[in-house]
Amino acid sequence: MKAEALRLEGELNASKERLDDMGALNDKLTEEKTRLIADTVRLSSELNACRERYKQLLADGSAESARMLRELEDKEMALNDRSRRVAELEEMLRSREEAIDAIRRKVTDALTGFEGNGLSISIRNGNVYVSMDDKLLFRSGSFEIDPKGAQAVRDLSVVLAQNPDINVMVEGHTDDVPYRPNGQLKDNLDLSAKRATTVVRLLLENKEIAPSRIIAAGRGESLPIDPAKTAEARAKNRRTEIILTPKLDELMQLMEKE
Repeated sequence: MKAEALRLEGELNASKERLDDMGALNDKLTEEKTRLIADTVRLSSELNACRERYKQLLADGSAESARMLRELEDKEMALNDRSRRVAELEEMLRSREEAIDAIRRKVTDALTGFEGNGLSISIRNGNVYVSMDDKLLFRSGSFEIDPKGAQAVRDLSVVLAQNPDINVMVEGHTDDVPYRPNGQLKDNLDLSAKRATTVVRLLLENKEIAPSRIIAAGRGESLPIDPAKTAEARAKNRRTEIILTPKLDELMQLMEKE
């Protein structure tokens, strides 16, 4: 049990880091774009000032005009570089937004019959979230998947198989009612991890999906949608979330450029 708990804790920490990276990337991209635009404006202003100074020195026949010309050329190169970086970043952001919206449309089309019946689709933090209520997937206290919920997962797997550039994280969530330990499970964290693993195994029945694309994580009761201590709030919190995101390789490479 201790070994299993350590393994689950490791998987949970890895999934938290990956989600944090996804959210942080959006913030970092926005900050980088703002900084680059500010640098471009500053350099443009400095360049204009240098041009005026160069014109004056050239008219006076000053020897300093050669040095000023070199400074002017350096600032023009720096400005061109910043402008190019801003254009690259804007294009990558636009492409990522289009990719995320395309994922949302494909998933919505595939799961039309389930949306509103214990299933919802949304975009949060730059990712597509497919959230399935407990009542759609699992009986209370169980990690055996319901046939109707299983069909929704299989329908989703078709979309994932057809779009290999989508990465997947499956998160299990429970309410805050303590779980009664038994021979298989110790607590809510165990239950949520088992449920996430069950969904992942079902997705992987589609052999066209590479296992390396999918992470399973148990969140237990740690991330409630509604913190109220009511039956309605607890029902909202009992869910499985399938988080979809386009691969970030190109964006990460762009951010690593100096």
